[in-house]
Amino acid sequence: NSNAQKPVDHISIPHLPKCDCAVYVTGDSMDPLLKSGDIVMYKEVHDIQNGIFWGEMYLLGIDMGGGEEYITVKYVQRSEYPGCVKLVSENQRHQPKDVEMDKIRALALVKASIRMNAMN
Repeated sequence: NSNAQKPVDHISIPHLPKCDCAVYVTGDSMDPLLKSGDIVMYKEVHDIQNGIFWGEMYLLGIDMGGGEEYITVKYVQRSEYPGCVKLVSENQRHQPKDVEMDKIRALALVKASIRMNAMN
């Protein structure tokens, strides 16, 4: 991806769990636990059908149709609807949403988060 941000520095964090990658969070659906601009580190789940730890926080890529993909961070819970999962936000203003498992294109378990509190 040509417009991906290049790392400008590296930081070593002791006892950090094994992670595949990290992304910046946008939006307020996981507020106050995660704020827009926080960094989440994640481990990819390759077996989406069987690899879910229910109730944990995940980064998801959801097929919205027409080639569009929606990227979000949510708690993944069991749905009352067959073949679906329930996506739940930390922020109570966001309603839970049931999504068909077949529409989940990518799934990654959130292992850690970093909040930047830059001091001037």
